[in-house]
Amino acid sequence: MASINAIVGKATIIGVFFLYAGGIILIVGDVESSRLAKVIWSSIYVVTFFLIYRSSLSVLTVVRRNLGFMFLALLCLASVAWSSDRSTTVSHSIALFGSTMLGYLIVTKIEPVELLRRIGFALLILLAINMVLMVPNFGGNLSSSIRYEGLFPHPNMLGRISGLAVLMFLILVSCRCFSFMWGCLGVGMGGILLISCGSMTSTIALCGAFGLFLLRRVLGKQPLGGGGIAVAIWFMLCFGGVIWVSWSAIIDFAFELMGRSSTLTGRTKLWEGVWAAVLKEPILGYGYSAFWGGEQFLTSRIFASAGWRTSSAHNGLLSIALSLGVVGVFVFVMTVGRSVVIAVKLAFSSASITALLLLSILSYLLILGIAESSYMGRNSIYWMLCVICCIYIRQIEAGELSAELMAEQGDLSPSSEENL
Repeated sequence: MASINAIVGKATIIGVFFLYAGGIILIVGDVESSRLAKVIWSSIYVVTFFLIYRSSLSVLTVVRRNLGFMFLALLCLASVAWSSDRSTTVSHSIALFGSTMLGYLIVTKIEPVELLRRIGFALLILLAINMVLMVPNFGGNLSSSIRYEGLFPHPNMLGRISGLAVLMFLILVSCRCFSFMWGCLGVGMGGILLISCGSMTSTIALCGAFGLFLLRRVLGKQPLGGGGIAVAIWFMLCFGGVIWVSWSAIIDFAFELMGRSSTLTGRTKLWEGVWAAVLKEPILGYGYSAFWGGEQFLTSRIFASAGWRTSSAHNGLLSIALSLGVVGVFVFVMTVGRSVVIAVKLAFSSASITALLLLSILSYLLILGIAESSYMGRNSIYWMLCVICCIYIRQIEAGELSAELMAEQGDLSPSSEENL
């Protein structure tokens, strides 16, 4: 009976993260207009709050030690009071609150590496489905003139999840936390999908996050302040100076090589309009998810200036500023920023594999948010991972995780290589 319960528990987590990663689209099609989608998400959150009620003490302890995410979720609910599109704010803020509480619950039930393995299998299933959908027109989907979107509404959405999957498989296999065979399969499928969807933002985020991971692995057990890290910092400062002096020329040249515009495919014009809108309601914003549906006059002016239409600021911090103003941005930056600083300290001054894995994933999410609205999205795997990774990092700092998860780099016990 215990083994059956364990299997059901693992399958449940895999299924939930499959939905959060975009698998819900496969079931309901248009998520925004689907009643079935609302039923599915509502069911997940009803079960979440029931489980929180049964283990309220442990969840309450985690919430008390990580108040930032709770404050943001409650601020979204409170923003109904000043929202310019109240019906949207009500439904979206409830979903964000449910996602946040599910994140708090998960960290009380599962240890980090085990959770990452389960998420890896959820992403593996999602990648396989998108690969199957590509088969009927395989050659056309790899054409430079066609951006493949898979089951998602836009190629960039496929790019975000493919980049995340490739990163997770690379770092988990490198640390011997995931089966080599499944990891190679995941990297292969994710790489093909990432290339075929043509998402440059996701590719850059993947390279940046995995580059950070490789830097720490190359340094080995050298602690922060040692010769290896000093040389790395010296190189970064030297190259940083060159880039600073020749910034404009390098940017134009780099984007020309990538076949992209230096305006980031029109994003810079969009950001100018969004920033002007933020300045009109700088303190508390327009309400969570309310701006694009509730401020028709401002959005029409932004679209006219940018030359294209969208329902997103295509920048994580600007999206938060539109929803919750500088108050929301400040809380988000302080909450996540503190965890990033702790993760860097743990990953580079000790031999914590777990901290390095979590830091790499956080780095991907943060880099992604520069050109995508990937922060604080409702029913989103990116928000869930942000909450979960930050809380795990704080638990590592407090010494609350088991000794096995603090093992020396590359020396995880054989049991850590087991599959599901």
